[in-house]
Amino acid sequence: MAGPSVALHYGASPPWNELSAFDWVVLEPGHHGDVSARAQAAPRTRFMAYLSVGEVNRQHPQHDAVPSAWLVGRNKAWNSAVIDQRTPEWPAWFVEHVARPQWEQGYRGFFLDTLDSYQLVAKTPEERAAQEAGLVRVVKALKAAFPQAKVITNRGFEILPQVAQDVDMVAAESLYRGWDQATMRYRAVSDPDRAWLLGKLDEVRTQHRLPVLAIDYVAPAERALARETARRIRTHGFVPWVTTPELDAMGVGSVEVLPRRLLVLHDATIGADAAELTYSGALRFIGTPAYYLGLVPEFINPDERELPPVRAGEVAGIVTLFMVDRPRPAMAAWLRGAIAAGIKVAAFGEPGLSDAAVLRDTYGMLRSQNETAPVAPVVFSKKTPAIGFEITPIPGKLNFTALTAPAGSELLLQARDGRGELMDAVAYTPWGGYALSGHDVVRLTAGEAAYRWVIDPIAFLRRALALPAMPVPDTTTETGRRLLLVHIDGDGFANRSDLVRAPLASEVLLREVLQRYRVPTAMSVIEGETSPSGLYPKLSAEMEGIARRMFALPHVEIGSHTFSHPFQWGDVEKGSFGKGYALDLPGYRFDAEREIQGSIQYIQSRLAPAGKPVVLLQWSGNTNPSEQTLAVLAKSGVLAINGGETLTTNALNSMTHVAPLGIQKGPYFQVYAPNQNENVYTNLFTGPLYGYERVIETFQLTERPYRLKPVNIYYHTYSASRRASLEALHRVYRWALAQPLHPVYTSDYVRKAMNYDRIVIARSDDGFLVRGAGALRELRAPRSMGVPQVGRSLGLAGFVAGEQEQYLHLSASDAWVSFAPNADPSAHLVDANARVVSMERTSTGTRLQLHSHVPLRLSIRHPAGCAISLGGRRLSPTGGTDGLFHYASDKDGTETLTIGCP
Repeated sequence: MAGPSVALHYGASPPWNELSAFDWVVLEPGHHGDVSARAQAAPRTRFMAYLSVGEVNRQHPQHDAVPSAWLVGRNKAWNSAVIDQRTPEWPAWFVEHVARPQWEQGYRGFFLDTLDSYQLVAKTPEERAAQEAGLVRVVKALKAAFPQAKVITNRGFEILPQVAQDVDMVAAESLYRGWDQATMRYRAVSDPDRAWLLGKLDEVRTQHRLPVLAIDYVAPAERALARETARRIRTHGFVPWVTTPELDAMGVGSVEVLPRRLLVLHDATIGADAAELTYSGALRFIGTPAYYLGLVPEFINPDERELPPVRAGEVAGIVTLFMVDRPRPAMAAWLRGAIAAGIKVAAFGEPGLSDAAVLRDTYGMLRSQNETAPVAPVVFSKKTPAIGFEITPIPGKLNFTALTAPAGSELLLQARDGRGELMDAVAYTPWGGYALSGHDVVRLTAGEAAYRWVIDPIAFLRRALALPAMPVPDTTTETGRRLLLVHIDGDGFANRSDLVRAPLASEVLLREVLQRYRVPTAMSVIEGETSPSGLYPKLSAEMEGIARRMFALPHVEIGSHTFSHPFQWGDVEKGSFGKGYALDLPGYRFDAEREIQGSIQYIQSRLAPAGKPVVLLQWSGNTNPSEQTLAVLAKSGVLAINGGETLTTNALNSMTHVAPLGIQKGPYFQVYAPNQNENVYTNLFTGPLYGYERVIETFQLTERPYRLKPVNIYYHTYSASRRASLEALHRVYRWALAQPLHPVYTSDYVRKAMNYDRIVIARSDDGFLVRGAGALRELRAPRSMGVPQVGRSLGLAGFVAGEQEQYLHLSASDAWVSFAPNADPSAHLVDANARVVSMERTSTGTRLQLHSHVPLRLSIRHPAGCAISLGGRRLSPTGGTDGLFHYASDKDGTETLTIGCP
């Protein structure tokens, strides 16, 4: 690059995650307070404070603090006062009262603006020289006070020869596109003005050897023009930033951040908490496709809260899912603004707008003026292959709405009734696309909870929202292999088994499962069951001894399944307690601290081996804690899992039965279990008791046609209490261990899920920048993007290609990934059941540090003649088809893999 990538954002609510894609970020410090925590969360990003040197705005808090004698003029265009740079006290005052407060707030650089404002008042050469000398003193005083700070000057060409050694970059506005403050209009820069500025900027680069930042202004809706303007700036070797004149939008710079935020508008009643959203169609139908596409859904009920501002470059798209049409004038105006800004909309169900004129003005969709009821027969007059993903709807009068798609639409499904009225039921439109109610998902008569998709929601959203081809974070896979995680809820620790001599189910679980299958496992207990003061005091000593033996196993991590096992979290949080709401513990009333921190302290002090911490809380019952309870969890420092209700089998085969990654509740994200436990496969453990073997169907159906979930063996202790359920467990374990999976701890999966929305993807002309991939190190990209170029990328250890998608293995939290049409001959890791801890490229090859929880298995694609060693031991490959070789080790843990190729 021509210099550090730079973004400027002067808005009050900047997109912090997205800004972390840039090396230097200039902010208006008055909006944000201390940014130290932000800087710690984005270690590659230096936050810099905007400081006005030549002027002080009349609305700025510092205006009244500047002595009036120091103000010598006015800038009418910006309603600001010009400061006399000749004032002897001004440099020290600027350092102490303007710059130092920002340094103390965590800013580590300064953007110095209004360096040429003195020209408004200094008319003679002598006056200008005196003012320029004052500016030089300010810059030098600033650098002397903060020698580690990075300094950008906005122009200041006149003083640059004297301060070049104190400056790290020079900025200038309006190289190709500008903003006229007087007329409030965007404008193209004239050729003479551009030629003059180019001459000055070339001097900066060639004579003073400083990088150049060119800031241009383009309307938010003209994203393509912003992209092209940034490209033209880059051809000069300058660092671009193309944005709005208010500098309050995510612009286009050295890279363009690809937004992942998806706004989902719905009419499920939420009220004060997310309980209704948990069970809503919005979360159920949109959540899983959104996460597969790499998006971060934000669910909003426009009837309950104000809609947020939306700008191109900050929102990937908008989805609506309404059950009821009603007048929503504010939402309609908001949607029109978003569409005008180039943001695409995908509408499911009802349009949400009851007024025909508003519907026409917003979406261009026309309702029939014929108010009579539809007349049989209703037939499909057009049906494309896109219809019938999981079910083909039956034409009928029930869901018939005489509605015409806007001009320029591509119809996927159209129906006609006996009157000749038409219903354009599913279509791609100029603004996105829609699928009307009953033609998006179909509810089966077999049960109110059983649905099927008419269209492929992933393909439909990708096309309707015009999502760019890009690598996206993937929580199902690592190092090319589908994840395997095991976690066990503690219920039934005291149950007696039907085996000989009726041992405790927990003893059977320890002997028959945990000691047999040495894969990473999260085991939990319920304090109210196992403790001496719990429900079974006479069995407590035996149960606690079993728990200690379980937790001492090296492949078992420790979890809590709460103190009282709330069954109905919303009810117990509001005061209901006793039988049916939680374990009926005498005298106890719900206390979130006691449930979470109290149970953790019990396990840590009585059951856990020394030095082995409790790392997980496994939500109980309906697994629907409130935001307030999640706040208590956050203070405890442990992770948590459960919830989501994923249950898709051959009998209930639908993506609508696959829960999303989790749910946002206020500032907290609840991570869902990848699939349901044996309770739902066995009808509340009433039979068939072997029913959990059908979870294998779930694993298979969440693998194809899309890999939506990892393999998650999730059950309760009481599964070891019956021979049939125990044998079902054995079948599930045997199936999983026969697959090429990547075993991880459940806490590792939770960390990946928590990391998902913090990863930033940005693109440039020759690749994609990835930042923030801490726990989550796997990306998924369509094969249509080309072949990943391992040798030309940074932080990319390898990849594996599937039929439609390819999985990319990152070796660091930050990476640069390049694609090309042809294969890269570089040796690379294809897949492994281990995490890539680090990667180092040397003159003799590549060194990878791998960590596995089971004996290591890996595949490498490399040219003939390469030497492969693991921990210093030369490996002998098996296979070898098309340069693909397989290697195996009898050890787990951390190993160093060395690939040396001639």
